[in-house]
Amino acid sequence: MKEQTARRPHVFELDLLRILTALSVVAVHIVALTNGLNHSTPGLQFQNAIVIALHFTRAVFMFVTAFALVYVYYGKPFSFKRFWSKRGISFLLPYIIWSLIYIPYYKPGLSPSTFIQTAIFDILTGGASFQLYYILLSLQFYIILPLFLLFLKRIAPHPWKVLTISFVVQLVLFYADYHYLQQTTLTKTSKFWGNVGMYQDRFLLTYQFYFLLGAFTGLYFQQVKAFLLRHNWLVIGGFLAVLAGTWLHYVIQIRVYHLSLDYAGSVLQPATVFYSTAVIFFMLWLACQWARQEGHPRGYPVAHVLSDAAFGIYLIHPFFMDIVLHHILPAMPTAWHVAPRVFLAWFLTVGATILVTAIALHIPIVSRLFGRAHLKLRTQSPPQKGTGDKPTERTQQDDLRVSTT
Repeated sequence: MKEQTARRPHVFELDLLRILTALSVVAVHIVALTNGLNHSTPGLQFQNAIVIALHFTRAVFMFVTAFALVYVYYGKPFSFKRFWSKRGISFLLPYIIWSLIYIPYYKPGLSPSTFIQTAIFDILTGGASFQLYYILLSLQFYIILPLFLLFLKRIAPHPWKVLTISFVVQLVLFYADYHYLQQTTLTKTSKFWGNVGMYQDRFLLTYQFYFLLGAFTGLYFQQVKAFLLRHNWLVIGGFLAVLAGTWLHYVIQIRVYHLSLDYAGSVLQPATVFYSTAVIFFMLWLACQWARQEGHPRGYPVAHVLSDAAFGIYLIHPFFMDIVLHHILPAMPTAWHVAPRVFLAWFLTVGATILVTAIALHIPIVSRLFGRAHLKLRTQSPPQKGTGDKPTERTQQDDLRVSTT
């Protein structure tokens, strides 16, 4: 493989990946939190199988984060001060503000001193709301980015060797976590391992393979894209085969080994490494198919709006999800099948979140809460395929928008 040159065209594929990932994050939360609608064991098991099929969101989020950042910054002079002057306003500030909003939302009535202590702890751990650890992981990656880029220069000539080692390490890490940390009483008898078990999903190295996979994809994107477009049936067939294998593994866990649904559906288990990898390439293949025509891809104006709103979806969808789950969903006729009720819950949550975010992005100052400058102030036209570094500035400003289970 050859390293990409300094001229880097805008990656429309990232826009679609941002959208698909954000919508899938909402879906996994909705499907998981509506399990109570099922009053039969087969129905509950089936819905949990759908949750498992959506357990790729964390991996894709990490993948896209590394992909975007490496694509923009690799091989160029890196100014840590300039980098954080942008990320401080567009990412860190919204993260802190929304953390401070979520704390009284979920923990009302705190005294001022308790609120301050809780705020400091939750900001450091991503604990203000259940979805904010995505952003915390991105911030961790931002901190190490200069060292990561230097490390990438050393390993860039050996992508297959590095990714193979990283993949094996990821499997071993998840195997040990699943069979020892999650299954034994270690987290209950040891304070240290108890803390590890509680915060393991918010630690950067827990997902090291997906960051490296995204980095190499950003580094050799044209080669990866060409491979995917040449091997359509391999990508589709591989994804379907791994999905079937993942579900078969789940059935064996609950029917043969009689594991609990929660344990069988754990995100941190070896099976998800295979599955998430297959999903990453399948979603990237979809994005490459969508963006393969000359000029703007079909439907890009809509995709552009949705991509702009992706970061906001991560930030505020719990508010609308609570409204839908606590007020609208109970009002739906119980005669309806569970599936359409769950779908409507997802659709209403996503629709309301996108609408509010899209409006907020056009309001001065308020738009900063969603990581963006006032959109009406932007004079740059939508990026064109095949252009060089200058249009990539939008990618530099927005590389974090996808970067969110």
